[in-house]
Amino acid sequence: MPPIEQPKGRGPTPAVPDVTYEDVRQSFLIRLLGEKTRLAALADELGCGAATPASTFGELEGFAHRLRGAAAVFHYPELRDAAKGLEIAANAAVVEQNPANEICVQTAMRSLGIRLDCLTGSAPPPIVAIAPMPTNQTTI
Repeated sequence: MPPIEQPKGRGPTPAVPDVTYEDVRQSFLIRLLGEKTRLAALADELGCGAATPASTFGELEGFAHRLRGAAAVFHYPELRDAAKGLEIAANAAVVEQNPANEICVQTAMRSLGIRLDCLTGSAPPPIVAIAPMPTNQTTI
């Protein structure tokens, strides 16, 4: 069998650096900054009525679905669950076309926004109450 010839004028193809799972995971975390911006833009669309609510709910559903999948792949269960909540609320708003569903969508958007803030460092982590240390002093 004759060897495969390289086109003239081209050298060997440069090696692609190894990309690790952690590299891709870090890229995902960086991408979350853009996801926060997209979520804010969709919230503005709902608030100002620039688009029809049904189309915005549909966009929110797709946005949340993609984010939910990525969060599951990269092992962020809280983000996955918040995105799932938004996906379900937005789907209900599209299917049922009930104005009351907008409140559920807004609540789910806030929850997802909080998760995104925590992961991107935009907000301090929740404060955890610490129980006081017992003392060895006796009272008189």
